Amino acid sequence: MLRDQAGLDLAALVPADGGESASTFLATGKDGTVSVLKVSPGASDDSVFRLGELAAGLRRRGYPAARLLASGQVAGITFWLQERLPGTVLDRVPGWLLTEVLRLNDAQAGLGDGTRRLTGLIAATLTEGGDEYCVHATLQARPDTRDLLAVVRNTAGRCLAAVPERGDFVHYDFTLANLLTSGAGITGVVDINPPALTGDRAFDLATMLFYLYDHDGLRERLRERALELTPEYALDAYLAHMLLRQVDWSLRHHPGTRATAHHLHLARLVAADLAKHS
Repeated sequence: MLRDQAGLDLAALVPADGGESASTFLATGKDGTVSVLKVSPGASDDSVFRLGELAAGLRRRGYPAARLLASGQVAGITFWLQERLPGTVLDRVPGWLLTEVLRLNDAQAGLGDGTRRLTGLIAATLTEGGDEYCVHATLQARPDTRDLLAVVRNTAGRCLAAVPERGDFVHYDFTLANLLTSGAGITGVVDINPPALTGDRAFDLATMLFYLYDHDGLRERLRERALELTPEYALDAYLAHMLLRQVDWSLRHHPGTRATAHHLHLARLVAADLAKHS
């Protein structure tokens, strides 16, 4: 229905793997070109327009964000069509990763549009929980994760006031799974969705830091750079958010898997360091 009523000249439309925040499809045009179609009932036309402007600003700084090709609304559902970026998802940690991560993070400086604020999201998730994510009750219900929730709440109490109001673009899910490579660098950063988030770009370094917390060298270098950008208490708040977010999501959606066991391991490493600061 969406393909027909939106007037997109598509020969095929199939679900794509990945993408938690919007329904994602691979769209093949009549000429064989493959693009990415996303749909979301929560996005507005204005937020998608702003997304296109943001992506253009990022590309001017050498940040490989997808071009917006078309957008609109059908039956109250907003859609946007983007170019499909080249490369494949990173499945390991290459030697050049840190250089690329820091380059991309610096390109985000000052590009936030102020529509949606990181400070409010961090405060809400750490104190109340988010909308179907960062659910405190998930950790509270299990004897083996209640101590993690206690660390999260303690960190919120001592650190939230330190989270700065900044004007950077924040990806909010800056992980290896959202970085594409052709083998020699980052060729695409995906899962940038409207409304874009404005705040402290050090949050994205904290996100990457969480997932690399068991890589000693990268952990220390990422932490060092993050602390050049933001106060230590703010970094602690960001790591507490990531701990809560990933543990809750893993336990509810992927219980009993090796990936969840790994995420719990990372969470405990992070929690141990956060507890030292209390």
